[in-house]
Amino acid sequence: MRGKTPKERKSYILRMGGGTLVEVTREVYLEWYQSRRRERYQQERKQKYGVCSLEELEEKGTAIVSVTDSLEETAIREMCVEKLREVMDGLPEDDAYLLYLLFFEELSVKDVAQICGCSRKTVENRRRRILQELNEKMREMGITGGCF
Repeated sequence: MRGKTPKERKSYILRMGGGTLVEVTREVYLEWYQSRRRERYQQERKQKYGVCSLEELEEKGTAIVSVTDSLEETAIREMCVEKLREVMDGLPEDDAYLLYLLFFEELSVKDVAQICGCSRKTVENRRRRILQELNEKMREMGITGGCF
């Protein structure tokens, strides 16, 4: 964990929703505060850059459309997104999970490597291989670059 680690204490207590205090282990305490920091960081980043996930766009009913797009370009983009979803549904579960962590949860390669229990280089190699496979499958469907 980066940054300062809290000093050793006799007990670790978290305040839950209704103000209830719960005693937890040091590991749970550190993980809980790390996840809160990560959430705060993501919120600040979202406010600063206007970044959000595809799920949030779908929940809001917002399509991925540029103001300068014609109706035809918008329809083509929507078809491409649908084809991409079809191709991603065909991926093995561990490959889809890796892409989910990297692109939808916006975790770093280092964080994903820790979650998956492998090295950064392994995650980078798997990401490159998976994206190449997706690209090949999209080309087989007749979809080439510049769709998004």
